[in-house]
Amino acid sequence: MRIGEVELGKIPVVIGTLSGNIEHPVEIVNKIDLFELRIDTFKTQEVAYITEIIHSLKRVYGKPLLATVRSKAEGGAIEIDDDRRYEIYKEVLTLVDAVDVELSSSGLLKRVLPLCRRKEKVLIASYHNHDETPRERQLEKLVSDGKEIGADIVKIAVTANSKEDLSRLISFTIKNRDKGLITISQGKIGTISRIVTPILGSLMTYGYIDMPSAKGQLSAFEIVEHLRLFDPEYNERFKVR
Repeated sequence: MRIGEVELGKIPVVIGTLSGNIEHPVEIVNKIDLFELRIDTFKTQEVAYITEIIHSLKRVYGKPLLATVRSKAEGGAIEIDDDRRYEIYKEVLTLVDAVDVELSSSGLLKRVLPLCRRKEKVLIASYHNHDETPRERQLEKLVSDGKEIGADIVKIAVTANSKEDLSRLISFTIKNRDKGLITISQGKIGTISRIVTPILGSLMTYGYIDMPSAKGQLSAFEIVEHLRLFDPEYNERFKVR
């Protein structure tokens, strides 16, 4: 599977999350693989403004793009109803390489799916729990629900309240590494997951570019340097790139 020109599943892929500010040194941004556009955090959600940002990013950096209009219930910056979110996805889909819609927004997810199929874009079905790490059986159900709907990737971002929570998510990642997953453990205890789970089977890992969008999040550049230190294959590919 690929997002744009970025191949998934061979070595860790690092996503840099953008909240609207696109002025960053090229030599630093070149270290990451793609951008996530957190459109819900932009100063306006007008399509003209969003497309201007997208065109600027393509012109300056040439990175693949993931569009996310996060729901307020799962950590979005503002309340945007599903009809409006659908219109945003519909308008930007031809300009990006993938989109992220929450599993809890099942109606929206089912509406966006055929758009992604027609345009041959990757669809990520995501789950965010800012309170706890569910038991393994519930995590497995999230994966089966996302795949049943038709998502290409299921993203699971949960919160670690103990080292046992962190261990459970890491174990789950290893066990299900062939199912097309992104796994993240949020919070201070879970910070290390942003380095460990992509090495052990998570397709991608997220870091911020301009400002954190989740508790325990590292900058994308910190993640890159840690992966270079702890994953020899990633470091070799990085040097060649």
